[in-house]
Amino acid sequence: MFTRILVPLDGSPLAEQTLPYVRILGAAANTPISLIRIFDPVPPDLAEPAYGLYETQIAASLRDVAVDYLNSIKSGLGETGSDISCEAFEGRPADHIIREAEKTPDTLIVMATHGRSGVGRWMMGSIADKVLHGTSSPRSITHSKEGGSTANASLKSMIIPLDGSTLAEQILPHATQAAKALCLNVILVRSNPSADEYYRFMDHSMAVSVSAEGYEDYAREAEAQDSDYLARVQAQLVSDGVTSVET
Repeated sequence: MFTRILVPLDGSPLAEQTLPYVRILGAAANTPISLIRIFDPVPPDLAEPAYGLYETQIAASLRDVAVDYLNSIKSGLGETGSDISCEAFEGRPADHIIREAEKTPDTLIVMATHGRSGVGRWMMGSIADKVLHGTSSPRSITHSKEGGSTANASLKSMIIPLDGSTLAEQILPHATQAAKALCLNVILVRSNPSADEYYRFMDHSMAVSVSAEGYEDYAREAEAQDSDYLARVQAQLVSDGVTSVET
């Protein structure tokens, strides 16, 4: 499926809500898991050389705390059977996440959209957004919420929105691998503009010459084309070994 699963954590329960899905993905193909945590650079004014406190020593201490935390998370992922590594970095979170993902081709980034750390406080929402726009690596984003569970989860279905473009279809190889490994039911979705939407967005010069029935004809034709398109994608996924595909 994927060659590696990269899991950025900030030490918060909100960020840890992604872990149930890490367990599922890691166990599905015994995929190596990399747990990482990034802490803020040490401000120079925290160093007190006269008392033996140097920036490098403080940073080393923060790194040790971060790695200890990751090791505690690692112990809870042992049932996946995956090889799990832990590493902490000092600096800007999004930069390190992107850099780590690009070290290994086909790395899947699994992270939460919300969270706040105790060591080097950073909001996962803004970081997730930067990662989404800063890397071409596959990403799985979990929307965390207060009081959410970190217990085991289950995955039964996968919804794939498509718009008919080759850009949107770039998700299909990843989705195919995941659906096969996790035995998921795949649901293909493509939405059509309604007759009213055709009327509102068509060129005005064309709109004045087309009757209401004409807009309905456009909508029916688009719906038929979309159905044909989804049927072709469905056939391709079944041919590639996905056992359950709906449109």
